[in-house]
Amino acid sequence: DDTCGEFCAAAFLVVVFVVAILGGAGTPENPVYHVGIDAVAGLNPSTDLARPALYPEFDLRVHIGQGLWGHHGDACLELGSSVAVSYRRVPLAAAAVPSRRCAGSSHGSGGGAAGSVPVVARGSGVRLPGAVRDALARDLWWGFGPAEFDVSLTVPYQGRWKVVSCKAKVGDAAALQGGPCNVTVVEPTLNLVFWADDLPIRF
Repeated sequence: DDTCGEFCAAAFLVVVFVVAILGGAGTPENPVYHVGIDAVAGLNPSTDLARPALYPEFDLRVHIGQGLWGHHGDACLELGSSVAVSYRRVPLAAAAVPSRRCAGSSHGSGGGAAGSVPVVARGSGVRLPGAVRDALARDLWWGFGPAEFDVSLTVPYQGRWKVVSCKAKVGDAAALQGGPCNVTVVEPTLNLVFWADDLPIRF
């Protein structure tokens, strides 16, 4: 009857909402982050890794999931955000977000594919310890799948900072649908330091 129809519809919406939240869909207030690496330059094992100094470049995609109530145009990396890429705890590349960048939107600048924001991180004159260089070469040459990198985002959040820690592989499109990044909220009194364009970014 009509009563059952209305009740069932309301119950269905509640279940969908709860499943979306528990399943990690995110909300506009607390989005879920995923990071993918579209391409890497400057880390060719046969040429680049033979040089003493490296100049890597990472084309990244940051997916910002806002769940049922979000809009692509509202999924943004705000001015002051930064990204850093490392391998086995050794920094390789970084970038500061120079302006508000939104996913798949004409608002702000640098909009990418729906739900994701493109970011390019670069390193200059990076010197790797011998053991790390050898491990990276082995992963790139002989690894069972692409080498895995650590990607960290630092995002302004209500007078504090969100530190978003992710694992990503080159060309791994599944990363954008896999397990989400870990998010930690820290106070601005902490002295966070990231490097971009050879200059330290301090928070």
